[in-house]
Amino acid sequence: MTKRIILGAFVTISYIFLSLQCVLAWGPERPTYTMENPADHVTFNSITNNSAIGDEREFVRIVDKAAGGKYVTEMEIEANKDYEVYIYYHNNASRTLNDKAHNYKGVAYNTKLATDFPSKLAAGERGQVYASISSPTATPEKVWDEAFITAKEDMTLHYVTGSAKIHNSWDTNGAIVPTYMFSPEGTYLGMNELNGMIFGCGEFSGHIIYTIRTKIANDDVKEKGVDNQENTLPDQETTKKTAETDAQTDIQTDDPKKSIRPVILICAGIGITVVIVKALSSRRK
Repeated sequence: MTKRIILGAFVTISYIFLSLQCVLAWGPERPTYTMENPADHVTFNSITNNSAIGDEREFVRIVDKAAGGKYVTEMEIEANKDYEVYIYYHNNASRTLNDKAHNYKGVAYNTKLATDFPSKLAAGERGQVYASISSPTATPEKVWDEAFITAKEDMTLHYVTGSAKIHNSWDTNGAIVPTYMFSPEGTYLGMNELNGMIFGCGEFSGHIIYTIRTKIANDDVKEKGVDNQENTLPDQETTKKTAETDAQTDIQTDDPKKSIRPVILICAGIGITVVIVKALSSRRK
């Protein structure tokens, strides 16, 4: 009876944890700010009343490119169509902290974007378009979010080469973002150069837009996608990623919201349960 109670409690806790992970797309949990009361340090996408996008924690959105309309956080997608992914970034530090008098406390350095999306989806399958903004000078160092997509039919998904562009009010406006953004390390963002430097305040914010092209799945589809003149999706074994690659690959991240953390938690829970059961058995003897 005792064994059943312990195991049942563990299963319940694990289920609740995994359910919460699925519900909460953005992360990590962090202090929030407003446009009227910005942060006193470097932090990204934590303002809740941004006049342009609302809650900045939901900074990944998607739209049907042909239909246009509002970018959304969840939608059904169809084969043989183009979809635009929108990723917003904003260093929420007060503008007053960008100067020498404040030791450039409001300036973010080595700011990077990393993003990912599924290479294929089955009919009815729900996938995630993921992005993170990171800087070693920010607190927290990395923030992430996801938009959710559900396939109307079996399909493969492809990055349209050269479609990723940064949009801001500075010299990098309209620049093509390297495909390093599809690697775990990500690629640099920036204002006058893509060098990772982002000042604090809304006037230095921006966004990246790139296009995903969907294709209907057929017998010629390889496990990781279809070869075409725009993209060649590599096999999962491919480990070398260069700035010249024209492929979208799966990204393994160390974000606790991704699959690694639940697996570790379950394994740890099982180990603890085994120890408790053994201790109870020894006591009975």
